[in-house]
Amino acid sequence: MKISKSFELLNSTLATLLQPGLREICTANQVAHQPAELSLALWSALKISDKNTPVLVFSDGVVKASGISESSIDMLVLQQLRELSVPFEHVIVAQVLNCSPESVHASVEAVSALKQFLGSRTAVPVLVIGSGSITDIVKHTLHELAWHSVPFVVMPTALTVTAFTSHFAVLEDSGAKRTRLSRRVNTCVWFTPVLASAPIDMTRAGYGDLLARFVAYGDWYLGWRLGVADRYDELAFHLMEPFGWHLRAHASALAAWPLRADTMEDLSAILSMAGIAMSVSGETTPLSGYEHTISHALDYLRLISHRPLAWHGQQVALASLASAESYDHLLQFESLNLHSVQPLSSAHIQRTIRQLLQNAPYFGPGEFSLTHEERLAGLVPLQESIARACELFSADYLKKHALWEKAFAKISDFEQQWPEIRAHLKTLVIPASDMRELIEKSGLALVPEELSQPTSALEYRWAVRFAPFVRSRMSLADLIFWIGEDPALWATI
Repeated sequence: MKISKSFELLNSTLATLLQPGLREICTANQVAHQPAELSLALWSALKISDKNTPVLVFSDGVVKASGISESSIDMLVLQQLRELSVPFEHVIVAQVLNCSPESVHASVEAVSALKQFLGSRTAVPVLVIGSGSITDIVKHTLHELAWHSVPFVVMPTALTVTAFTSHFAVLEDSGAKRTRLSRRVNTCVWFTPVLASAPIDMTRAGYGDLLARFVAYGDWYLGWRLGVADRYDELAFHLMEPFGWHLRAHASALAAWPLRADTMEDLSAILSMAGIAMSVSGETTPLSGYEHTISHALDYLRLISHRPLAWHGQQVALASLASAESYDHLLQFESLNLHSVQPLSSAHIQRTIRQLLQNAPYFGPGEFSLTHEERLAGLVPLQESIARACELFSADYLKKHALWEKAFAKISDFEQQWPEIRAHLKTLVIPASDMRELIEKSGLALVPEELSQPTSALEYRWAVRFAPFVRSRMSLADLIFWIGEDPALWATI
């Protein structure tokens, strides 16, 4: 199989920047263009030496075109395994979870159900065919079962997220998204016909997820210089840097259909590198900052009220614009005066989180048509989940708040160093005008009403305002809140 130039760039970048020990933990990539190449890739990746050992094949149950004849991708892969005389068991996760295929999403409940389904089975090679959601479900289930030594292969069916090569899984717990260290993916097999057959909105979503690369690093650096983050390095930044030009160059190509082959293969390699970059950094911070907390807050609203989720990458792109706009505002200041601001009490913080959750627009665009009494009645069945989410968000936020209280004692040092910090931030984040241009060229949503699921400006404004409380890791949203301002006023909504 001839490797594309984009994957050659990925491999050469890893070889140049990573020590051997880190290179060994990176997910390997294989690209296949034809069924025969796919067959060879699967045989090699699954390391099939004993044909008496079955392979567990997981898919979500959604029928997806393979891009080859009339076969679905599931049927095509299973046929490849039959031709290889490889025994397998096909597990449709929607059936395990007793839900519709479209409702499968990564959650602690899904992991628990799949873990129970697998029970005390002996570990065998695993192949996942599908989305980031099913990848995260299976990935974390294998981690909890300690299936660490068997081959784990992922075959994406669309270029949607960075999960395919990441050592982390994002799981929902009572509406709150939480990132967990998870099982390493040994090999990612990129089959170009199925990727080319995916709806263009899904591919745009993957591009949108990658736009976090242009703002998220600023959050990590800012937190470190404030003393709220315990470490900082720019390894992931340098791993992603060679692909910055490609990200910009392919924006306009995403407005057309079908997708050009070079665009598809470049996006595959960039998504792969993004997952690898986070994995070798030991955290998702390099590509998940303020913009992801906004997206998670929007997901919270929909998950609690049992509404369908919008495409993750669509939300991340729109939220990356809010982050870039907020950085534009921050970087206007040639000097900062923060020492006059005093940290709020823990009781005040908990009260704020509780009030924001109780007053959240859970009912989407229909919120405006509800009377006060109807809204109160609608909240009754949600109260248990809201209370659980309040506990989760408060516990995580207070860890960060304690770090802020400790760091505040040295806030004058940060003020004095601001010119240097400001200059470096300008190398890590792009201006909002550049971000807006990339979003517009690629055909992604520029306003919340254009997201794949109906989203009002009220919902989006709430998500921006709630962003500081979504996770225990600091972002620019926290600094805005700490100085007594409203994050929603720093971004155009």
